[in-house]
Amino acid sequence: MTWKRLLSMAIGAALTLAASAAAQAPPPSLAYGTPITLEQAKKVMAGAEAEAKKNSWGMVITILDSGGNVVMMQRMDGTQLGSVDVARDKAWSAVAFRRPTKVFEDAIARGAPTSACCA
Repeated sequence: MTWKRLLSMAIGAALTLAASAAAQAPPPSLAYGTPITLEQAKKVMAGAEAEAKKNSWGMVITILDSGGNVVMMQRMDGTQLGSVDVARDKAWSAVAFRRPTKVFEDAIARGAPTSACCA
């Protein structure tokens, strides 16, 4: 697992061990990914924090379960307070749309309508 993927899972928070980012979105009635345990969340949090410190990134790291509920949240020293809500909403978006939020960023960068990444 690369550090980018680890960081993406922590920030995107919709951690899944069974599905890949390139997979088709499952029907809305299904949960997104396998449930994350507290011990797994602690490991992801530690990895994300280490990467953020290495790069001097002030971050809020939010980890949600497959139902969009907060498992862990951490605001690093000096990180702006507004980032708490932004991180939570970003993580929730990953769960709700069943894909990493990087998909939206990439679609916008190539000029695609946002509906192209959400269908």
